[in-house]
Amino acid sequence: MVDPTTLTKDELISNLWLTDEIMSEIEIIKDEIEKKRVSLESTIQSTEQEYLKTVKENYTKSELYQAHQTYDDLIDRMKHLKGIVILIDLIICILLGYLFIMQDVKLMYVMLFWITVPILVYLIYDQIIKYYLKAKKPKPLSTLDEVIAEVKTSTEYLHISDSLIAKHIKQEMKQLELKIQQLEVLLDEKTVLPDIYRVRAKDVVWYLENQRADNLKEALATLVDSDHREQVKQMIEQQNHEIEKLNEVTEKLIKDNQKLKQQVEQQYQQIIELSNRKK
Repeated sequence: MVDPTTLTKDELISNLWLTDEIMSEIEIIKDEIEKKRVSLESTIQSTEQEYLKTVKENYTKSELYQAHQTYDDLIDRMKHLKGIVILIDLIICILLGYLFIMQDVKLMYVMLFWITVPILVYLIYDQIIKYYLKAKKPKPLSTLDEVIAEVKTSTEYLHISDSLIAKHIKQEMKQLELKIQQLEVLLDEKTVLPDIYRVRAKDVVWYLENQRADNLKEALATLVDSDHREQVKQMIEQQNHEIEKLNEVTEKLIKDNQKLKQQVEQQYQQIIELSNRKK
């Protein structure tokens, strides 16, 4: 850091402007780093979404998924067919029963036929369908959520943040961070201001250029005094604002109390009037 006592007032002003210029450049670079950080996060998030989208598409296009879809359709068709088979079974059994009656078969045997045969036919059909569906059933299929959860733990997915684009952005951020470090070193070497006052370089220059101070010590003292006055001003304004709010609340309470008092008086008058009427 430069000793301010070794500089003339003009040199001091030039030094402060240089300090402000370097500080501004550092802030610009910090903003650029923040933009690149947001861009990096967006790039990684977008790449992850595209990767998962591809996983979902491959999942729905897989042979096993298609086989399960076909199997589910087959089950639905069989459920629909079961109702038709039961209906046909009943109709045929009823017709056969009437045919037996016409052939002078005893009614008891016909009734037994109507009860047992449809049930037996249905049970046989149901067992055939069960064996058929079991034979057609495809291998177990993991749910999409399970597949995605597994993919998110895969090496390829975890290395998305190390993609070429992400690496390029990270490299740019490192270069900018290195530039900030270089500027901070330069600032430490060139400036006359302590670290806490460097962001206020313009304010310090203003006091010197407008004859409010003749040297850095006076300028900093004036700056501190000005900040103190501003803080006191803000504190007073805040207190006044709170007092105004308190007055508003008080006025509202007084008005509400007056309204309540009027309502009580009106109710009291109504009670007196009702009492007089009863007399």
